[in-house]
Amino acid sequence: MNVFRGTNALKDFYDPEKCPPLPLVELPDHPFQNDGVEIFAKMLTLLPAANVKSLPALNMLLRAVESGEINEHTKRIIEWSSGNTAISLAIISRIYGLGDVSAYISNKNSEAKMQLLRFFGLELSLFGGPAQVNPDDLDGGIHAAISDGAKEGCYNPSQYTSARNPEAHIRWTGPQLYKQLPDISVFAAGLGTAGTITGIGTYLKSVNPRIINVGVFTAPGDKVPGPRPIDLAPPPAEMDLPWKDVIDEAEFASSLDSYQASVDLCRQGLLVGPSSGLALTGLYHFLEKAKANGALDKLRGPDGKIKCAFICCDQPFQYIGEYFEKLPLNLFPKIVNEELIGVDQYPYGSSWTISREEACQKISAAPSDRATVLDLRDSADFNAVRIAGSINFDLHGRDEPNPFTSPPVLRRQWLEFDHRLCADDPEFGPKLFGRIVVINSYSGHSAVVASSVLRKKGVEAYAVQDGFDFAGEPSQYAPVSTADQVQPKMDAFSNTGVRQ
Repeated sequence: MNVFRGTNALKDFYDPEKCPPLPLVELPDHPFQNDGVEIFAKMLTLLPAANVKSLPALNMLLRAVESGEINEHTKRIIEWSSGNTAISLAIISRIYGLGDVSAYISNKNSEAKMQLLRFFGLELSLFGGPAQVNPDDLDGGIHAAISDGAKEGCYNPSQYTSARNPEAHIRWTGPQLYKQLPDISVFAAGLGTAGTITGIGTYLKSVNPRIINVGVFTAPGDKVPGPRPIDLAPPPAEMDLPWKDVIDEAEFASSLDSYQASVDLCRQGLLVGPSSGLALTGLYHFLEKAKANGALDKLRGPDGKIKCAFICCDQPFQYIGEYFEKLPLNLFPKIVNEELIGVDQYPYGSSWTISREEACQKISAAPSDRATVLDLRDSADFNAVRIAGSINFDLHGRDEPNPFTSPPVLRRQWLEFDHRLCADDPEFGPKLFGRIVVINSYSGHSAVVASSVLRKKGVEAYAVQDGFDFAGEPSQYAPVSTADQVQPKMDAFSNTGVRQ
């Protein structure tokens, strides 16, 4: 039933041997369907930590505990990682009570990426220089993490050099994939630490030496989160299972193609990030070359099909901004009413809109509590008839439609309000701030917008629902002050005689 209970529930949830196999999903549409090719996505995005790195993180930490490298004296785990490995280490270390985790990262990471790491409880140490470095770079963050991890009370899993990284995929991913697709012909994965291709590729070769392992690198000079260009791949000599002994073909994918493939997969229903798109793009390149060279038939299984699998490493959500930076904007549907972006950003409160009767009560209150009236009508109408003591903000809106049904009107009005209704405005600041304000407009809609702006800036402001109807009987709504008692029906309004 896939239910995890008891004190070990989270440990069991993260244990691949106690969970159902991760899905292997055939792509419904790809360029080689007419060539008898079947392509499957191995959805490591559906691991509990939602990324492929949680398996190496789990294996590296558990092996370190078994060997005593992590013990009761370990206070901090240190790793060079700006993404999924660091997040996975933080989660798993907390589940097992192993110590706090510090991520050593390039200072060129975005603020959003740093916030994501801190969200998961990681302490960050920033390093200058190249964003992607090798372990043998003595000035780089990987070497610093290895050195600091050797200090008393610290431990460095060393994902770039430790055989425990690929071992995770020899233990878990490789056997699972082979059981799901025993007649697999081609396997493709991107190379970052090279742990995934080394581990899975090693296992697949052990059960069927004819399987082709395709290692996919980022195109030279390009960047995709996770994978690396071939010149920055970890030196094989520093790993017990070197990737050069495992891959049969090396392919290269640009960031443009990788992000595009990721979008295509997401829109088909597989929510995967750009490194997954890179693996699929590299697989496509390999198949294109095989087809051009007449070599596809050599890859066919007993049923005449060519079965391929690629690794889906993580999900797209943390990279959303990069998709819009990398890809043409016409790839994405347009935004209707785009002019509303960046305006009308303040909250609205239903209690801030009051009836005419309630407005009159606030305007007629004792002097210390009496509201100031901000009238948004055109100056000609304001000068013709108004509530005594009102302040006019000529919005030039008499003939404009409801701002909430007309985005251009809402944008114009909101920008005017946000610019003028502020404490340091020489006209409105002294008259409105520190006071209760009742706002009047033709239909009440513009007054609602203005109340949102003033409320955001600390003013107790109210919009008059539907506005005061000065064309009707004004005494129904007009407040009557003590100075106006002689002519209570009309003198609450200043009136030029137009509507006497």
